[in-house]
Amino acid sequence: MDRLSASRHPMSRSPQFAPILASLFLASLSIRAGEAPVATVEPSAFAPSLTVTGELWDNVSGGLRAGSHWNTLIDLGLELDLAPLGGPPGGSLFAQVLWVENRHSDPNFGDHTGGANPVSGSLASDQLRVFNLFYRQSWAHGRYALKLGQLALDDDFMGSAYAGLFAHSALGALPSQVATPHAFALGGGSAYPIYAVAAPGAHFSAAPNGRVSLQLGAYHGGPGPDERANHGFDWDDGSGQGLVVFYEGSYSSTLGDRASTLRAGGALHSGSFADFTAFNAGVENATVRGIHSFYVIHDLVLLAADAEHPRLAVFWRAGLSPQQDRSVVHRYTDAGLNWFGPLPGRADDIAGIALSYTEYGRAFRRTDAALAAAETAVELTYRAQLATSFVLQAFIQRHFNPLPRDDGRRHPATVLGLRAEWSY
Repeated sequence: MDRLSASRHPMSRSPQFAPILASLFLASLSIRAGEAPVATVEPSAFAPSLTVTGELWDNVSGGLRAGSHWNTLIDLGLELDLAPLGGPPGGSLFAQVLWVENRHSDPNFGDHTGGANPVSGSLASDQLRVFNLFYRQSWAHGRYALKLGQLALDDDFMGSAYAGLFAHSALGALPSQVATPHAFALGGGSAYPIYAVAAPGAHFSAAPNGRVSLQLGAYHGGPGPDERANHGFDWDDGSGQGLVVFYEGSYSSTLGDRASTLRAGGALHSGSFADFTAFNAGVENATVRGIHSFYVIHDLVLLAADAEHPRLAVFWRAGLSPQQDRSVVHRYTDAGLNWFGPLPGRADDIAGIALSYTEYGRAFRRTDAALAAAETAVELTYRAQLATSFVLQAFIQRHFNPLPRDDGRRHPATVLGLRAEWSY
């Protein structure tokens, strides 16, 4: 993520853009040589969105070395409701394009912090890339829905209503579920279609009532590399990529009189992965087939102004990838607190604190003596809603157990961050 991927941005709609886009769409469909358009398209069928995000990060002490980095993300989305155009009721098309630029083209700020988890879920390689591109069909007033096309699974799974406030990448897609790449023999590429690359897939969701919901997704297990040359469709199609299936159920209730949502799910990937146990025994390019993992998430309101406006809310998440001969991350946990309207007269602002703990697989740790058994990070943040469409957010992160410096010691890193976000 970030992730702050396009999927993590609030999507605002722009009726000002709609007539222009409607005209362009109509012209592309109905203008033939020597003919004028013969139909009109309702502007309400189009829902464009644009979010521009800029971030500045500075490792002020500790880690591997001091230094700064900036990155930008432009997220352009367009949803087309097909019913006003004569299509099936509940049918829609969605397209999303990302444009990322970094200070030095390389988004790896871990060269400064020494941490494996990036400081921000929006960090990705410089790119102009098609991200999501799918058809969605819903039934029964949206209680049931099917998506087909190019999808990022972290748009739908592993989410928390409150973890999205934070920048740290591990507070997006759970590392225990998605941090294990393909085998070395396959190039070690990404095995999961998450930010910043998606893959062909299908997703079904069902919410038969206001308390229970279920979802199931199946995706191509080789989404392709996060690199400049990948414009969204450079999927890995070689042998051993496999299929990845995610599943999740949620239950909403009240504890006392406070809203509570519990989610539980897991994943199964049929691709080929490195056998770290065999590698440590001197066998090169040894592989094993398949990996599975599980997770649980809990969101809870502690204090609320009313049913729609929490004042204090907490979350915790835990994930497990039990097969330590192939898991990069064996266990992962995080927890955090959101404080809504922390200052008088600033009802739309949010302050928060979160803790992230990433424990590596036992066999994976033995492949590199520099690795610690686990990595921990703490983040403090304040998000200020300065205007309807403009947000400024500040971060302080502390990263523990990073890679050691040349002196052999691990120096906890302190990172300052600033994010500006404009939505249209």
